[in-house]
Amino acid sequence: MKRFTWCFLLLGILIGNVPNACCDSPDQGWESVGLRTGFSATSRKEFFHKDEIYVTHGLPWSLRADSGWGVAWQLDTAAGALYGGGEVGMIGTVGPTVILNKTGNGLAFEFGGDLCGLSRYSYGNVNLNGHLLFQGQAGLLYTFDCGPGIGYRFQHISNGGLAIGGYGTGNTGVDLHMLDLSWNFH
Repeated sequence: MKRFTWCFLLLGILIGNVPNACCDSPDQGWESVGLRTGFSATSRKEFFHKDEIYVTHGLPWSLRADSGWGVAWQLDTAAGALYGGGEVGMIGTVGPTVILNKTGNGLAFEFGGDLCGLSRYSYGNVNLNGHLLFQGQAGLLYTFDCGPGIGYRFQHISNGGLAIGGYGTGNTGVDLHMLDLSWNFH
């Protein structure tokens, strides 16, 4: 429970200090802040769990129909902890996400890829083979009228076969089911 205390504290600080989200384009500016938590989606030698806080910022490239449906780009940044094999490491991610949605509230589909920095590469019997990894994700989000949102995403974290950093040649990877609670500014 202690790990959630610092997450809620940081989320409160982020919400209180995010600049006004009004921009010329509905897809630009601060999009959301939130918490994600998840667990192993596939069996490995160890069980994994991940907690993170995140912030998304809308980028200026979007394509929308008159109905409001379209695609938009976001920059997704997150910081958190990865637990596995009795070990805990810090994880930070940053990368682009493509959102398919209707402007405003409702259902959205997301697809993205991030660059990950890990404080450790070994978790019990699992060697992730590097401090610098890649993360791919696909998910569903639902934003309510008054700002809160919920979501699910599937994440895959691995070295992409590159083994950057020389910690091994394998591509073990970790697959996670992630649940999402957010506050949305648009």
